[in-house]
Amino acid sequence: MLLCLITFSPAALAADKVVLQLKWKHQFQFAGFYAALKEGYFAEEGIDVDIREVDTERSATDIVLSGDAHFGIADSSLVLSRLEGRPLVVVAAIFQHSPMVLITLESSGILSPLELKNKKIMYQRNIDDAVLLAMFTELGLTDEDHTHIAHSFRDDALISGDIDAMSAYITDQPFYFKERGIPINILSPANYGIDFYGDMIFVEESYLRENKEQVLAFRRASLKGWLYAIGHQEEMVDWILNNLKTDKSREHLLYEAERTARLIQPELVELGYFSANRFLRIADIYKSLGLAPINGEIEGIDYVTYYAGEDAHLRWIYSSILVLVTLSILALVLWVINQRLKREVVLRTLKFEEANYSLTRYLQMLNKYVVSCSITKDGIISEVSKAYCDLSGYSSDELVGKPHSMFRHPEVPTDVYRTIWRTIKQNKVWSGELLHRNKLGYDYWVSSEIEPHRDMYGTVIGYTEVSADITDQKKIESMSLTDSLTGLANRRQLDDAFQQSSALAKRYTRPLSIVIFDIDYFKTVNDTYGHLAGDKVLKSIADVLGSTTRRGDIRGRWGGDEFVLIFPETDINNAQRVAETVRIAVCDIVIDGLPRQHCSFGVAQWDNAENLDKLLERADSALYRAKEKGRNRVEVCL
Repeated sequence: MLLCLITFSPAALAADKVVLQLKWKHQFQFAGFYAALKEGYFAEEGIDVDIREVDTERSATDIVLSGDAHFGIADSSLVLSRLEGRPLVVVAAIFQHSPMVLITLESSGILSPLELKNKKIMYQRNIDDAVLLAMFTELGLTDEDHTHIAHSFRDDALISGDIDAMSAYITDQPFYFKERGIPINILSPANYGIDFYGDMIFVEESYLRENKEQVLAFRRASLKGWLYAIGHQEEMVDWILNNLKTDKSREHLLYEAERTARLIQPELVELGYFSANRFLRIADIYKSLGLAPINGEIEGIDYVTYYAGEDAHLRWIYSSILVLVTLSILALVLWVINQRLKREVVLRTLKFEEANYSLTRYLQMLNKYVVSCSITKDGIISEVSKAYCDLSGYSSDELVGKPHSMFRHPEVPTDVYRTIWRTIKQNKVWSGELLHRNKLGYDYWVSSEIEPHRDMYGTVIGYTEVSADITDQKKIESMSLTDSLTGLANRRQLDDAFQQSSALAKRYTRPLSIVIFDIDYFKTVNDTYGHLAGDKVLKSIADVLGSTTRRGDIRGRWGGDEFVLIFPETDINNAQRVAETVRIAVCDIVIDGLPRQHCSFGVAQWDNAENLDKLLERADSALYRAKEKGRNRVEVCL
C-alpha cells in the first residue's frame, strides 16, 4: 500500500519539465519536436518540454553540458566532443544522411571540392564540420589547402564575392538562391562516398544515468512526432507560421519539408537508428587531422550501453521481493518452498532451452537474410552467408578460398577498388555502393560496409563485409531518368546532361553541338498500322542510335517521335556528319510488314551562353527547314 501511495501520488504524476535546445532558429528542420508538442506526445509520456531556438553566444553542446538544457540537437561533431572528454551521449539520429553541403556560385566554375584549393570557404569549425572534413580527407585536402572563414549565417554572403564557397543545408539555403534566380553548384559529400548522420538528439551522461526512463520517454515521443510531421507536412508548416517566430515564408518551409523527408527516409530506415561504425569513422578523421587527442575514446556515446543489464536487475529485485513475501508467509512450510524451488529449476531450464533455440533461429535468419562475408588480409574469401551466395549465384564451396576480386565489375574504375583497400588497410571502415556481376553474368548493386576483423587481442586478422541488395533501388533511379519504351535518356536526364556538358564546354572552351530529329510521316504509321507498329519503329531507331553514335554522346527521346542527340567536344560540321550517318542508317531499317522510314534532322552548335531551350529552338528551326525542303535530309542552323 505504501509503494502504491508513493507511486500514484500527485507529485509523482506531475509532468517533468525539461528543456530542448535547438541548433538553429525555428523552421521545419525541427518539425518533429513541434509535432510531439502539438499532438500531445510529450504530455502522454509525462514530459513538459520547453523548445528553445539557437543561442548565438553558445553552442547546443555547451548549453546542455552547463545544465541550462536537458536535451540538445547537434550533428556528427558530437563525436569530437566525446573524444575531447565531454560526456555527451547520442539518443537518436533524425537525419539518416547529413544535409550539410558546400555551395558555390555557378559563375565561379567550381564544380568539385578539388577546385577549392587556395579558396576561401565559410563554415562552422568543430560544430557542423564533421561531414565536410571527411570529404576533404577522402580527397586528400588539408587545412593548408584552403582558407577557413567563420560562418556569418548570411545567405547572401556568397554573392558579395568575399568567399568562394559556403556550408549550407541542402534542405534550406538553395531555396534562397532559387527564389532569386541565381544559379549555384552544390558540392555534396555523399557524391564522394561520405555519408554521415545529420541532426541527432543528445544528452549529458550523468543526466541520462539519473533519468533513464525519462530519456527513453523523450526519445519515443520525439520519434512519434517526426512520423507525424513527415506525414502532415503542410499542416506542420501552417502550425509553425501561426505559433512560432520564423523568418521563412510558407513556400520556403514547404521546400524545406519536402527535402527533409528525403533525408529522414522513415520508409527505408527505422526512425532514430544510428550505427556506431559511422561514429568510429568520424573519430578516425578527427584524429588524423589532429583535431582530437590520438588516445581519445568515444566509448559511451551510444545511449544503449547505459541500459545493458537493466532487465536482469529488475528481475532480481522482483524475485527478491517475491522470495521475501513467500518466506514471510510460508516460513513454517519448508516442503512448499522446496517444491517451489524445484519448479523454478524446471522453468529456468525450459527458458534456457527456449533462449538457445531462439539464438539458433536468429543465427539461421542472419545466415539466410544478411549478405555478409569474411575476407583474409590477403583478400581471400574465408566465410560467406547463404544470402551472399543467393545474391551472387555461387555456392559456398565455389566462393571460399577464392579472391574477393572475382566480383570486380569491368565498368567500375580500378581507382575505386584501390580506395577501398587503402581505407581498410589503414584499419578504417569503408562504406559505399558497388556494382557487381553474378555467376550468370547479370549485374547487381550492393550498399556495403567493410570493416577490420580483430582477434581477442585486438590484432586485425581480416575484414568483414556486410551488404544490402540495392539493385531495385538503382533500377528505380534509372527508370526515373530513361524513357521506358526506348531505353534512351528522357527529358530530365537530357536536361541534366546538357547542364554538365555545357559547364565543361564553357570551362575548357570546347565545342558542343546538338541534333534534333523526328520521323517523317510518323502519324501515318500509327494511323495505318497501329501504335504497336509505331513502337517497333521507335525502338528500332533507338537501336540505330546506339550503333551509329559515339560512347560519350548523349542519346534521348524528347517526346513522341522526336529524338535529341547531344555531342560534347563536337563542332557543327562533325555533328552534321554524324547526323547524316544516322539518317542513312534509319533509311536502311527493315521491319516486316512496314514501309521503310526516314527522318528529318536539324543541327545547331552551342554559343557558350544560351540555355537548352534556346539551343533546341535553333536546332528545331533547322529541322523545319529540312521538312520544307522535302524531308529526309539534314539541315544546319549557322
